[in-house]
Amino acid sequence: MVTLDLSQLDITQANEKIRQCGREGVDVEIINPDARHNIGVGLVDPITVKVKGSAGYFCGGLSDGAHYEIESNVGWAVGDNIYTGSVVVGGNAGAIAGVAIRGAEIVIHGNMGSRAGQVMKAGTLCCGGNAAFMSGYMMYGGRIIILGDAAEKVGQDMSAGEIFIGGEIESLGNDTEIVDMAPGDLESINEFLDRYGMSFSGQFTKVVSAGKKLRYGNSEPRTRPQPFFISSQSSSYWNAKVQEDIWIKGEVGRYRIRGYGASKPVPHLNDIAFARDITQAPSDASVLEGINLRTKVGGRFGAKPLDLSMPVMIAPMSFGALSRSVKIALARASRLSGISESTGEGGMLDEQREEADQLIFQMLSGRLGWNIKDMLRADALEIYISQGAKPGLGGQLMAKKVTPELAKIRGIPEGIDLRSPSRHPDVLGADDLVIKVDELREATGHKKPLGIKMGAGRVNDDIKIAYKDGFDFVELDGLQGSTGAASTEVLENVGIPTLSAIQEAVDGLAEIEAKGDMHLVLMGGIKDGIDAVKMLALGAHCVSIGTAAMIAGGCIACMQCHVGSCPVGIATQDKGHEARYDIDRQAQNIHRYFESVRWQMAAITKALGYDDVHSINRDDLVALTPEAAEMTGLRYVPGQRDNTQHDDKLTDLSRKAG
Repeated sequence: MVTLDLSQLDITQANEKIRQCGREGVDVEIINPDARHNIGVGLVDPITVKVKGSAGYFCGGLSDGAHYEIESNVGWAVGDNIYTGSVVVGGNAGAIAGVAIRGAEIVIHGNMGSRAGQVMKAGTLCCGGNAAFMSGYMMYGGRIIILGDAAEKVGQDMSAGEIFIGGEIESLGNDTEIVDMAPGDLESINEFLDRYGMSFSGQFTKVVSAGKKLRYGNSEPRTRPQPFFISSQSSSYWNAKVQEDIWIKGEVGRYRIRGYGASKPVPHLNDIAFARDITQAPSDASVLEGINLRTKVGGRFGAKPLDLSMPVMIAPMSFGALSRSVKIALARASRLSGISESTGEGGMLDEQREEADQLIFQMLSGRLGWNIKDMLRADALEIYISQGAKPGLGGQLMAKKVTPELAKIRGIPEGIDLRSPSRHPDVLGADDLVIKVDELREATGHKKPLGIKMGAGRVNDDIKIAYKDGFDFVELDGLQGSTGAASTEVLENVGIPTLSAIQEAVDGLAEIEAKGDMHLVLMGGIKDGIDAVKMLALGAHCVSIGTAAMIAGGCIACMQCHVGSCPVGIATQDKGHEARYDIDRQAQNIHRYFESVRWQMAAITKALGYDDVHSINRDDLVALTPEAAEMTGLRYVPGQRDNTQHDDKLTDLSRKAG
């Protein structure tokens, strides 16, 4: 056994030595831990780590296969997201003990704090003392054993799993019920307690999900669908779209759910133009010669940055919202075009990892599909806070899409209407977020760029938090961003336009005199290279494109995303529908689309007199409407609208060049 003295080592040095011991198969003893955060995170080898004293947040978190013994107390989120292995705590544990575990065993001999076992998916969490409120909050599976009393709202909004309480229950949570012990329950519990040297004499009360709110009462009818491009055209008050919303609400008795994004007209990139006439831009493929588009994202703190052939990423879209075939096609197209792909919130597919040269692994509040081994094989990590289509809300995936395969990857029950938490269980404010950032960096040896995805809301404040909490890049998503499923009221009425988002971000960073080392990646309605260049001129370092990539890959905007009945095999988990999707053909189509984006960006850069796309700036733009001028601070030059035909010309020429 190797002894590590944390009075002599910082936590990064200690974790590097722990992982080295893991590779060598040597157990570790930690002395003078001083309640340090992140002890032993990121360990993927089956060794024992003994902590002689107390540990702080995330002890043993983001690991797989190791065994941890903490002599005294632990802070928040002990065993965060462990897949296999075990943690034994001799004293008390803070809030959210065993959060998001996927098969591990966590034993706390003393009391544990609130929301223990939140979004856990498999394994056992055992408390020898009393548990604070909302034990088992939003749990998707697994088992919680509480030998003492349980405070209020036990099992609040749990989807599956079992909670056994040996003492008094203050109150049950929403949609839970008490049921009789099943044959074998008591024997299994006693076997578990015996293994960990715990004893209990008494009776257990078993709490499970009542199952009454796992699915919406009525599914939305498939009749009267309106293609997005039609529903967003009319501005009359009692238009067909309004009538459709009213009719569907009468059918289902609740708010309407749909995919795509806001259809109401708001100021956007069409409301700004280039200050100079660029209609004389070169019209052949040679325009790419001598123009630098290469862009690096995420090297602020020494991690290996993403190295993109142009300042473009593919936006985060999950396996679940999209079919496996589409995720493979997007990953392949990203490799062909020299840009990055993202897992979105649903976990990493092996085929996606094989196809993409550069892959961002996204962490949602429900920790769906999140695990240390995929973190280590990703090229960058991203914490999802919210998105432009539904800022402040978690993800939503309707029951028809939650197939056995998808449920296994995400770690959830199949066939439920999945609603992810609106916030991360271990991030209740800016101070918690900076500790979470530290944990992810520690678990990956500080080698992966770390980003945050935010829906545009209070951008001026949020961007300052992101900078001060230490992110390498921010994906900022405006109101025009899309989704696989969300409430129509939220889609149309929450969030701010992409045009406002970039300006608030730039202004917010200027107010704290940020150095420009945290890269801004703007998304939300970016349709082509013209929009991308405008965003760069306004202050973005890169753009992220989602909807346009899907359209290039065959999306017909039929508005069946949320119900999983996409006829072209894109937004579906139905194998019959998915069989219609030609991966090879559509990957090439998406790639060709991105090549047209590349050509447009180079052509505009050259026409404006630059040889580097990042030299384009605000002086190269004017506003065409008073609203756009007010949002961006650009000069209001409505007469420049007469020269915006160059946008159409560049679009036509890019087709020819492609």
